[in-house]
Amino acid sequence: MSKIHSVWHFMCKQKYLLTFIIIALIVGVVDEDSFLNRHPRRVRIEMLQQEIDNYKHQFTEADNKIKELENNPKAVEKIARERYHMKRANEDVFVIVGDELEEVTTGE
Repeated sequence: MSKIHSVWHFMCKQKYLLTFIIIALIVGVVDEDSFLNRHPRRVRIEMLQQEIDNYKHQFTEADNKIKELENNPKAVEKIARERYHMKRANEDVFVIVGDELEEVTTGE
């Protein structure tokens, strides 16, 4: 009976320390927002932030290209010649197709 009494006496004297240890264990390990669960979430957030930045960069490039196409008729002609193999009157277009690379040459 004296062991139980001494443990009870120790717990009563150190009730604030024991309460702090129990709360620290709950917050640190058991809780849904514990320190163990925060790291994978932080890694996921960083990965998604990089993806957002990548999409913003792609959007900016596409927006700049659209503005250039709206304002510059030579850019439209360049794309029409390169992608769609269009030509002017009195021109011949030679398309050379390789294994990995497609080249367009125009001659007047």
